[in-house]
Amino acid sequence: MEEFLHFLQGEMEVPGIFSWFHFVMLIPIIGLTIFISLYFKNTKEKVYKRILLIFWIILLVLELFKQLIKSFHYGSPSYWEYSVRDFPFSICSMIYYFIPVILFVDKEKHPKIVDTAVGYLCLISLTMGIVVCIYTDMIMTNLVFINVQSLIHHGTQVILGVFVYVYNRKTISIKTVFRTLIAFLITAGIAIIINVCFYPHFINMFFINPTRITNLPIGNIVQEKAGYAVYLILFLHLIGLVAYLTYLVETSIYKLVVKKKASS
Repeated sequence: MEEFLHFLQGEMEVPGIFSWFHFVMLIPIIGLTIFISLYFKNTKEKVYKRILLIFWIILLVLELFKQLIKSFHYGSPSYWEYSVRDFPFSICSMIYYFIPVILFVDKEKHPKIVDTAVGYLCLISLTMGIVVCIYTDMIMTNLVFINVQSLIHHGTQVILGVFVYVYNRKTISIKTVFRTLIAFLITAGIAIIINVCFYPHFINMFFINPTRITNLPIGNIVQEKAGYAVYLILFLHLIGLVAYLTYLVETSIYKLVVKKKASS
């Protein structure tokens, strides 16, 4: 097992934005997004959930290996040391927790809960996935497996974000946005608690650790100059604005498609 993990720790030159590695990973992400969203847009709920389940399992397996790789240190002797900062509770990791809500919560009995999970995936997770898939400097390292896992993870956010919206396009409304933002505030609150509880270790879940300056570009300048409270308020408002704008873009595209079909 240790030799296998050491093999997975193979190194490469850190890929730059729009490098060959970046393009090689982007092509299947774009292709799968288009194919799944168009081919399965009107599929049965059983198939819809099966697709989500397959992607969820793949994500969990890759995340497990990522955790093992980051915890294993090869040498003489080799040793294991887990860093809490690697625990999957970032904004982009929320896909792990909200997919099961869609899969296992009864939509008929708890429609608002399922609608919230749908909103988180197609508004926040989708947008964050797009940002990271374009600005890869946030995730690229010198480890081959970690780079592949990171782009598959964030690419899946894009694939499922679009697919979940397309499949639920007739039921998503402005109420979905509000429920999503409430869910985001709850998860952000949990992230702050985790960040504080593990002080003085630098854990920056959700980029909102009150004990340290964030490593988020531009955000670090705001926090240094204006203080944590101002940074936190602006950060939360920015996420809210992004979620709302994503909703407007998605609904506008859907309306245009409907009108085009009606006119033809």
